[in-house]
Amino acid sequence: MNFECFDHWDKKIFLVDMKRELNKNFSELFDKWITKYLSQKKKIGILINKKWFNTWVICHHCWAIPQCDRCSVAINYHILPNWEKVWICHICKKQYNYPKVCERCWNEEIIEFGIGTQKLAEILKEQYWAESLIIESETVNSKNKIEKFENKLNELSASWTPPICIWTSLLTTPIKNRKFDLLIFLDADIWLNVPDYNANEKNFYFLYEAFVKHPCKNFIVQTLNPDQYSIRCACRLNKDEFFSIENEFRQSNNYPPFWEMCLILYKDEIEEKLYNKVDQLHKELLYLQEKYQLKDMEIYTTPPLIYKVFWKYRYNIILKWKEVRNFMDVVYTKLSLNRKGFKINWMPETMV
Repeated sequence: MNFECFDHWDKKIFLVDMKRELNKNFSELFDKWITKYLSQKKKIGILINKKWFNTWVICHHCWAIPQCDRCSVAINYHILPNWEKVWICHICKKQYNYPKVCERCWNEEIIEFGIGTQKLAEILKEQYWAESLIIESETVNSKNKIEKFENKLNELSASWTPPICIWTSLLTTPIKNRKFDLLIFLDADIWLNVPDYNANEKNFYFLYEAFVKHPCKNFIVQTLNPDQYSIRCACRLNKDEFFSIENEFRQSNNYPPFWEMCLILYKDEIEEKLYNKVDQLHKELLYLQEKYQLKDMEIYTTPPLIYKVFWKYRYNIILKWKEVRNFMDVVYTKLSLNRKGFKINWMPETMV
């Protein structure tokens, strides 16, 4: 079998190993249960970690991915309500024309890669004749919008087979007066690919809270990493086991709560100026570290996951130690960081 079943007294959680599936988007279990539940007119919810249509496009010749010129992120394929196709940056919202050739090698073999909420709805329509309702933060971020959405959902449910509800990260919050018969996670690795010290914790709570909050009897969890402890502990509904393993990881790598952490961010439109400023401060911090003989303290520079935002390049200096706050008191006094344009983030929840 390509899946395991975690059987709890009021629900069953099926963990599917997608490495052993022929179709890399939908498992055999997904196909079997979608077909069955649609025929029985039951309520289905699906979570996918990407909004809009395709995740990105890629050149089949040199494998380049078109990026936004303002932000260092891939532009995403989006279909507007009037069916116009556009490419949009998720951060600054700048729109681009569809790339007909690769800007790096001028090859015309451009491939659409990945699957988003809009493409998922299209596939469900083509393969299963199922109507879908996409739920995004922009459509339910106020009381009036939530009421409109609930009215639309009730209207669609009364007219034909209940539509499949498609979410991004909103799935952890149940819809009022909406009890699902089946909830599906297309990608349970949603947080694990982010280079952040608390990625495992975010991924665990993302799954765990959905399992606990939704009064649903059946869950399908698709993942390429079924042995990862945040996923397995969530499927077992076992917080104690997760935090036992997570604390060992954090302690061995000197992360909070075992060590204190401070993140110093600098950003500038001129990349060379950015490097010079960060390098100068880094040397000054190393000098103070040596002066006060703080050998155990870690000080290193690293770019954030998103290197450029709204034309400005970004770079971090990370400080880790058991008593970083005491050291930062000295730094504030001697280096005047705020006047130099550095942003201080004490005990950051994320390093991205």
